[in-house]
Amino acid sequence: MKSDGVSAAFSLILEEIQAVESQLNQEGSAAFSKSQYDDAEAISSAGKKLKEFRSKLVKLQSAWSSGIDVKTRERVKIEPGYSIRPHSKSARTGIKVTLANGAVIQRETAAQTMAETIEYFGLENVRALRLTVNGVDLVSTLKHPKYGQVQVGKFFVCTHSNTKSKKKLLEDLSIKLNRPLKIEIIG
Repeated sequence: MKSDGVSAAFSLILEEIQAVESQLNQEGSAAFSKSQYDDAEAISSAGKKLKEFRSKLVKLQSAWSSGIDVKTRERVKIEPGYSIRPHSKSARTGIKVTLANGAVIQRETAAQTMAETIEYFGLENVRALRLTVNGVDLVSTLKHPKYGQVQVGKFFVCTHSNTKSKKKLLEDLSIKLNRPLKIEIIG
């Protein structure tokens, strides 16, 4: 059977809530590991409320699926009330990193170059700085369900940003870690 509009909406909402729960879990863990107990408690409280809400949604979803006959459910369609205007993306750009010894790090994508440069800095060194990208740890041992990451060994490097932001982040890391390098946006 094709999914009706309400069932599709329930699935979408539950998927988004699970992504937020995952973020809260990561943030709570980070707060706890930094001994920020008040923050960890607030995040825990928000997580509990979100869990209760998700539980209610699951019950509603079940009631919809089992309490309403198939023919009626199939009649319900959800038409989008908005449209996304077409737009053109900027041309794809990359990053070229030249190390102090003249060696170059330049991969197919800016994300891959960024991840390899962070590996050059030392993943543990960068992780110790506790930097975030879009609220996600820059270097983590956890795969984020929503944001772009590049896996480097046992770590995940969050690369979910534009090329200009990647360049700025690498420049900042270069200064903080006293590892001079030259970074260029190419393409």
